[in-house]
Amino acid sequence: MRFAVLLPAALALSACAALPAPEPNPERIDLLSNRLTVHFSDGSRCAADIAAAPSGTLPGCAVAMAYSVTIRHKIHVPGAEALMEPYATVRLTRSSDGHVFDWVTPEGGADRQSANFGHQPG
Repeated sequence: MRFAVLLPAALALSACAALPAPEPNPERIDLLSNRLTVHFSDGSRCAADIAAAPSGTLPGCAVAMAYSVTIRHKIHVPGAEALMEPYATVRLTRSSDGHVFDWVTPEGGADRQSANFGHQPG
């Protein structure tokens, strides 16, 4: 009798273990010195040189992710590019499922909007 109860539970657990782990989401971005850095929920990060390519695919990233950066207002203080984010919009699109993640920089103060954790295209 005990075996009849434990067998379905063991089969259900093994089926759950076979499911693939969800892909990490981008949690935060930095846009400093013409470099887009994306920080993911699993602790990994990827970067792209937006001066060379303002849109494309994040190179060498474990999560295939397209990016597009539109600078609305540059930083005009010499040397401040490493300290201050320009006014920009950033769109990340995860290749595997089409989830879109949008950001606006700079982040702002305490009243800023929380990060957009993605939406389906369309």
